[in-house]
This record gives sequence, structure tokens and C-alpha cells, in this order.
Amino acid sequence: MRIVNDYSFLFKNMPGTAKPKNAAKSKPLNLFNQIKLSDINGKSAQEQLKAAGIDTGGKQYQAVMNMMSASVKGGAVAYTNPQAIKNLMSSFDKDGNRLNAMGVAGMDMTNKTLAEAHQIIDVSEEWRQNMFDETKRHFAQEYGVANGDTTRRSEVFTGYQLSVPIEKRLNGTWTLGQYERNYRQAFYDAVKAENPKWQIGNPFDTSILDKVSRTDIDNSLVKAKGLYGGTDLVRK
Repeated sequence: MRIVNDYSFLFKNMPGTAKPKNAAKSKPLNLFNQIKLSDINGKSAQEQLKAAGIDTGGKQYQAVMNMMSASVKGGAVAYTNPQAIKNLMSSFDKDGNRLNAMGVAGMDMTNKTLAEAHQIIDVSEEWRQNMFDETKRHFAQEYGVANGDTTRRSEVFTGYQLSVPIEKRLNGTWTLGQYERNYRQAFYDAVKAENPKWQIGNPFDTSILDKVSRTDIDNSLVKAKGLYGGTDLVRK
């Protein structure tokens, strides 16, 4: 018995997609006309896609087709429509690279192992300083609590990612995260050294953090074997 996969229902109720009045009686909008995936390269299907403003020769389109084709297994019959394809194309850049939630390409882990993604590479002093400053600001503001609502670490990571070539973004983000972890630990250690009874969340004299040197931390870090074959940064 053949399995029929119809992707169109996933997109018909998305915000911003128009629906005809009296949908049950009227002819479906062209954007939602179903196309059998196996017939996608046919003349009729290609005309529908081009009429919907889809560049069928572009890498965004090809990336979507590859993704859809890979999901059809065991002789299943799958359907799509122009609107579904347009929606999925927005998840890729013009070169067919998948975008993350922040709209940055090069962060896709598909077909990559953790060992490949978790490798230490050089990160510029500028972005190490940016991460140090944000980690310090947030540690002082929240008295050491890792408050996801007030941190700006995502902005730092995104800014860094967009500043380097796409092939360096995944490893560079891992490396910058390793610096962040060590900066935070250094701030914690500094406060505990001044007040051994201090606990995260309790107020402290934030001027203590001014005694922590980013350069000293960076110079103390060495590569160490991490989980799953990756690499970490740890203090000597």
C-alpha cells in the first residue's frame, strides 16, 4: 500500500497566507494548487512555480527540492504547492545554505558530527573582548544568575558569525562559547575569593569584577580533549 505525503496542509493556516472566501465552493488559489513531487519538473508544474515568482533555477529552490526529495522514502507519493515551496525557500540563503533562527547561514549541523563542530579555531581579540564585556555586564547585573531574559550573548554570537566567512562560523561559535564559559568562571572565582560565603544570586560589590583580566584568562587557556571527539578550552 502506497503512503501519500501531502505537505500543503502545513502551510495553509500560516499567518499572512490568504484564503479565498467560501473556500469550500471556490477554486483553490493558484499558490495552493497541489503538485505531485515526482512531476515537479514537468512543464505545467514549472509554469505554476514561475507564475508564483519562484526562481526554479536558483539554489534556494534546489535546496528545498533536495530536502523534500530526501524526505520521501519507500516509494511514497508526496505532494507540495507553490506556497509551501516559497515558505521553505525563506529558510535558505541565495546560495542554498540553511539559515538558523537568527537568519545566519553556516550554522546547520546536518551531516556534521559533534567532533567536527566542536573544534577550536582562532577568534579575533575584538570578539573575545565583546564576549568578555557582555559576560561581565550580565554577571554584575544579575549577581551571577544566568538569566536568559536579560543576556545579550545571542547578539554577540550573531555579530561574530556575520563577521567571519561561512565556513568558520560553526567552529568559531563553539570557540567563542568556550571563552565565554571561562570568563564566567573567572568572575565567579573572583567574587568567591573576596567572599567565600557568597552564593549566586546574592548581591556583591561589582567592582570586584574589574580585577579580572581578559588577557590573563586568554593566556591561561589551552586546548583539551572534549566530549565526542571535540576540543575544549581549559585553564592550565
